[in-house]
Amino acid sequence: MYILQESLFSFEELQILESKEKLPIFFSALDLRPYAKQLKSSSPQGAEGYSKEGILRALIAAPLEGIDTFTSLHNRLKNDLRFRYQCGLDISRPAPSISTLSRVFSSLTKTGLVKRIFQDLVQLAQEEGVIDGKHQAIDSAAIDAYEKKQPKKRSEQTGNANWGAKFDSFGNKITWFGYKMHLAVDTKSELPMAIEVTPAHINDGDVAPQLIEQVKSCTNSKIDFLIMDGGYDQLKNYESAKNIGAQAIIPLNLRNENDSRRNCLQWNPTLFYGVRNDLLGSQ
Repeated sequence: MYILQESLFSFEELQILESKEKLPIFFSALDLRPYAKQLKSSSPQGAEGYSKEGILRALIAAPLEGIDTFTSLHNRLKNDLRFRYQCGLDISRPAPSISTLSRVFSSLTKTGLVKRIFQDLVQLAQEEGVIDGKHQAIDSAAIDAYEKKQPKKRSEQTGNANWGAKFDSFGNKITWFGYKMHLAVDTKSELPMAIEVTPAHINDGDVAPQLIEQVKSCTNSKIDFLIMDGGYDQLKNYESAKNIGAQAIIPLNLRNENDSRRNCLQWNPTLFYGVRNDLLGSQ
């Protein structure tokens, strides 16, 4: 059934946004100076001395602009002076090189600043009333890797990109080489509140308990429902939901027919998507 989601902005507000530059509006709501300061103190400046805040803005703006490689980002900064200016980089100097962008990004991930920026934004969105947090949807998305493809067993030894497979809504099997991005998303705003990235072969159900713990630690309000698809129909996910006082809404996965829960003699006839009430959490 198609359900029309509420918009974060009114029609009039969307018209105003369409008539203005989106990046300046976006950056005006983000104070990246504290993060750039930490980045400067934890990574070498080098001879170039590019603005770390400017590079940080460019890296954040990249996915908004459909840029998914350092090469593409370098070319955009090189050829689009307006974009470079909006990111806060000096237009009188050459654009940061590919290696410079890669080095700063690596420093962001190693120091944990990326995770901190995300967590701070989630907290800010809750304080502003954008994120509600009471209803969470958990799922994963495929991420293609640019690494050299290799056999699955060898990939498992490296812990990096691997082969993954899943079925789409039409029952077709999809395979890819890369990673999975596991998300817990606030259903009201459709904004993520918890993220985990794993090699593509990792089972969705194995990561859900971690996402549930992350969401619980960062949510200001009580979580009422955790909504997942049949791939999460595992006892540990019901228990994780119950531990935080939430109800898990998960369709019955018929492939789990050998699960001992399916043969329980005390099965409650009042079922909620095939799940016993005592596993749902709060009543």
